[in-house]
Amino acid sequence: MRRTENAGGIVFSSLVLVGTAIFALYAYGTQTDHGQARIPLSASFISANGLARGADVDIAGVKVGRVSGIKLDPESDMAIVSFNVDADLNIPEDSVLSVGSVTLSGEDVLMIEPGKSKKMVVAGARLSDTREALSLEQQVSNYIFGAGNLDAQ
Repeated sequence: MRRTENAGGIVFSSLVLVGTAIFALYAYGTQTDHGQARIPLSASFISANGLARGADVDIAGVKVGRVSGIKLDPESDMAIVSFNVDADLNIPEDSVLSVGSVTLSGEDVLMIEPGKSKKMVVAGARLSDTREALSLEQQVSNYIFGAGNLDAQ
């Protein structure tokens, strides 16, 4: 009788360990881009509120990279967002970066709006044309009240 109880515990524990290993491999696979050539870039933001390491980097709603880190610059008190994008992209130097959500229920992403410059960013460049992230409440207010401008008539 004692062996049956131990065997059940061993089988259950083994299944839990196998399930954990499968989940870990899945999580690792979703957070890395295997075989995709990437270039590192960074940008300075007044606030990176809502953005997290591992968030998508989008251009026109298409995922082109991933946020690799967020840290505070102690000299300027600005958030420095490090990210990687596909190496085959040509991103103009005057591109505008912002933090936002594609949908109301989605996680925040780093959005790149390509500029018109003929000069392209190089690996390791820091982009400076950034827009402050809008809270969900501000986005709804802008939608309802026309960018929050209620002119008295």
